[in-house]
Amino acid sequence: MSSGYQEPSDLFKRLFLPPKNPSLTLSSDQQWMVISQEPPLPSIELLARTEEKLAGIRFDPQMWTPSRMDFATSLVLQHLESGKQQNMELPTNSEGIRYIRFHPKLPIFVFASKIKGEPMLELYKCQLNESSDNQWSIHPIPLPEETKRMNFIYGCSYQFTSDGASLLVKVVPKDYSKGPPIKPTSTGPAIQVVAKNARKAPGRTYQDLLKNPHDEAKFHYYFTTQLLCIDGITATATNEDALKIRVLPQCGEVCIFQSIQSSPCGRFLLVQLTTDLSYSVTLRRFGKSIELWDLFSSNKTVVQKIPVDDEIPLSYDACSRHPRSFFFHPCKDCTLIHAQALDGGDPANNVDLVDGERDALYLQDVELLDVSGEGKIVIKEATKWVGMEWRFDDVEFGASGIAFLDEYRWKDRMERKWILPASGGGTKQLLWERSWEDRYKSPGAPLTRRSGERNQYFVVQPTPNSLYLRGAGASPLGDRPFLDLLEFEENEEGESSSSTTPVKKTMTRLWRCKAPVEGDLLDAALETGGVLPSDEERQDVFESFVSLLPDNESIMISRESKTTPRNYYLTKLPSKEKKIETKEIQITTFEHPQPDLLGVTKELVHYKRNDGVDLTANLYLPPNYDGTKRPTLFWAYPREFKDSKAAGQVKGSKHKFVSASWASPIHWAAKGWAIMDDFSLPVIGEGDAQPNDTFIEQLVAGATAAVEYAKERGVCDPDRCAVGGHSYGAFMTSHLLSHTTLFAAGMARSGAYNRTLTPMSFQSEDRSMWEAPDTYIKMSPLMHVKKYSEQAKVGKMLLIHGEVDENSGTHPMQSERYFAALKAFGIESKLVVLPHERHSYRAKESILHMAYEQETWLSSLEENK
Repeated sequence: MSSGYQEPSDLFKRLFLPPKNPSLTLSSDQQWMVISQEPPLPSIELLARTEEKLAGIRFDPQMWTPSRMDFATSLVLQHLESGKQQNMELPTNSEGIRYIRFHPKLPIFVFASKIKGEPMLELYKCQLNESSDNQWSIHPIPLPEETKRMNFIYGCSYQFTSDGASLLVKVVPKDYSKGPPIKPTSTGPAIQVVAKNARKAPGRTYQDLLKNPHDEAKFHYYFTTQLLCIDGITATATNEDALKIRVLPQCGEVCIFQSIQSSPCGRFLLVQLTTDLSYSVTLRRFGKSIELWDLFSSNKTVVQKIPVDDEIPLSYDACSRHPRSFFFHPCKDCTLIHAQALDGGDPANNVDLVDGERDALYLQDVELLDVSGEGKIVIKEATKWVGMEWRFDDVEFGASGIAFLDEYRWKDRMERKWILPASGGGTKQLLWERSWEDRYKSPGAPLTRRSGERNQYFVVQPTPNSLYLRGAGASPLGDRPFLDLLEFEENEEGESSSSTTPVKKTMTRLWRCKAPVEGDLLDAALETGGVLPSDEERQDVFESFVSLLPDNESIMISRESKTTPRNYYLTKLPSKEKKIETKEIQITTFEHPQPDLLGVTKELVHYKRNDGVDLTANLYLPPNYDGTKRPTLFWAYPREFKDSKAAGQVKGSKHKFVSASWASPIHWAAKGWAIMDDFSLPVIGEGDAQPNDTFIEQLVAGATAAVEYAKERGVCDPDRCAVGGHSYGAFMTSHLLSHTTLFAAGMARSGAYNRTLTPMSFQSEDRSMWEAPDTYIKMSPLMHVKKYSEQAKVGKMLLIHGEVDENSGTHPMQSERYFAALKAFGIESKLVVLPHERHSYRAKESILHMAYEQETWLSSLEENK
């Protein structure tokens, strides 16, 4: 019943195919910006190219890159302060470029260029010649003929070492020109075994797993690489003799990299190599050998062997029972850090916990004997650095050696940030403990920047006892991003080394997004200590902090308004010590990509659920709105919470630029509709209660409140309401049509409708189907199709799904089986499967057809006036 690809109205065609803004990349010293223009939506031909699916990775077997890649077709260098631009001519045989990577210290970057008409990428460098009027020039980096093909399948092929002395490049081994293994007529039975007394090994519904010996052979063929080390990359000479290229001898015959890290001193590499394969988990959880390689010799040593990691419990407070998260200490030449669960990775295990600690970080110093020669690498025994009551999340360092440690507890959404002194002792001081759901009280996150002699990413600290914090600045008036300076006092000698009493600290606001023109003046006065924002501060704009430049006085920000797209600016932080004239420099001048949306108005509206929970939505009204009732499209994505107050907090800002991506519902406002976008659908489970145990009741309450608000505002015709969403929003849509009569139509894209097909947890649900069978059944729209068909008003359902959806839990079968059930009960419905599309749609033909189907599906609501 297919009639080929269709296109929507001219208005929708313009809105769904806007020009694409360029991509921006800052240089390491933040003095230059690379502007590269990427193409608009690609043709379906790109998506139809041959694609391999192995170990959870999809890639182009001819290009040895991720599949469906397109390339930037222009390259411009712009000096931030002066605004001077230089248009770079791409190599003569270039079809486009990708993967821009800057040198850690110098004004040099490398990139990959697609050869015209060939499935091959070439390597180039672009270098600033400071002695020639600051002109940039492009030069090829010729790789040896036998290893000239770079391998991008599992990440960018190249990276600089930390000291910038060398460029590391993953290439296809020289004997791989023979081609991939030929598929046999049959590989024989595919057999998997669970041994007697085996450990429990629950797993999510991953797609694209290895299935048989032929898949294993292909995996080895495509993922095996050699690692080249290129010295002389920074030389200004354009001849090839300046480059010294060698294959690292540690590679051997088989080398499947999962990751490569360069030590701060630049001499060593910490590599993770795949060893054991699995048919039940994806590549990142395959068995691995963690090794330390010496770039100056052929020496290597094994740090840790880790088996296939398929035994992690489902709980989001669980983790691997094996050592994990290996990385270099950024403040030392070569010291390793790793995490290790002290409870076996299982939060249900409360046995033998010392001081209640569940997780810990360990240090391992590396020593090189006979540094001048072939020196032997000696890795010392791991010593415990610091323990945690909760699960390790991250650790960041200041250049002085002070560390900021994060731990979390999922079950009640709590997090802690600790200060670890530069002395390296195990003492820790609490900076804060809070619920990450509470956006209003979020202090922000430490600002990091590549800096220091070691060229590592460090927390920016103007003094040893201070750091910068950047945040969204959420409030009842909406987001107002900020940059703060936090100063703290270290605990006095003798105080507890792990006290949960926060250290004394003071906050100074250095920069903040301008205040809105309208709003609650009392709230504004309280926020500024009783002083109302000045007229200069009060503007109808939304600003975001982008970066702090190396002088610690200049900042880059972005600014947008409802009618003006986001552009970037340089300005100065205000200073009490010295008078600095705040001269603003505009860096970009992007124009409105969708002028058909001019005149669409946006409001951040507030209302309540029947149980008192505060709710919000972005209300969009059409240009020249005359106050009449309009067909209304409700669009949402449910979210789980453990705190009802946090669930009701405002998110986003009504002052952001009004634009619409392909996935957005905002296009409909240009057609005269009212839009309730991102209307709140919190699913709350406080204390020991699980949010999903009352999922449907809360979903219905939230949707009812949204419709009632729109009706009371007089913008919504209750007989012409539609609801829609993507992924979990599609799941929501099917439930709302099954359990309410609020909506005359629904549009559900790439959803899941049978939770028994995702029995080992889904979304934020971390119980299995056997732990919560009633919840799984009740939350499956498939189980409610009969009830759906018996509603007093049965809304029609449009289902759209990508043919090759890769997302865990939203296999295309979900829509196929749900449509079959709708058909069985005679419910007006339509299933559209988009060829070659994944969970998010990409091709021009697909997106225009999606727009056509949606426009056609809701046309009856426009006609019913």
